[in-house]
Amino acid sequence: MKSYLVLTPPGTDPDHEKTVILADRFSWLALFFPWIWLLTKRLWLAALAVFLAQVAAGQLMQVSGFAVVGFLAALSINLLVALEGRHFYSESLIRRGWALQDVVMAADLDTAEEIYFAGLPQASTAPVAAANWVNSVRTPSAAGWDRGGIGLFDQGGR
Repeated sequence: MKSYLVLTPPGTDPDHEKTVILADRFSWLALFFPWIWLLTKRLWLAALAVFLAQVAAGQLMQVSGFAVVGFLAALSINLLVALEGRHFYSESLIRRGWALQDVVMAADLDTAEEIYFAGLPQASTAPVAAANWVNSVRTPSAAGWDRGGIGLFDQGGR
């Protein structure tokens, strides 16, 4: 079971056309191409920082005696983006005004969508039946309210 974050856009979107359901998991694409993955998610500053850190790690691998340190630095940067990249993305959306509506536990994305959208209140299409409520008011004696009773429901004096 994976957890899925449900983010809704700022403003009102009654049809949920732009709702994002984001899996909170490891990203293989972010492991191999971290700054490109960050650019696709519009995380400009993080992409720039990762790119510069990778360039620095590459330069460190060229220095004699520091090749292993440079490789481990580059690997750790890639792992950090692969493990926490989706969290960076969700936090970026929240800073832009998106709202975290729910966290859904499901086996896959389709199931997470079904769970979330099944729990939403449905819009009522039935007309309001209380348009003539003034004419349908009964007197207390006709409705039987004057008899009294004990408990939640009156059983008609039984």
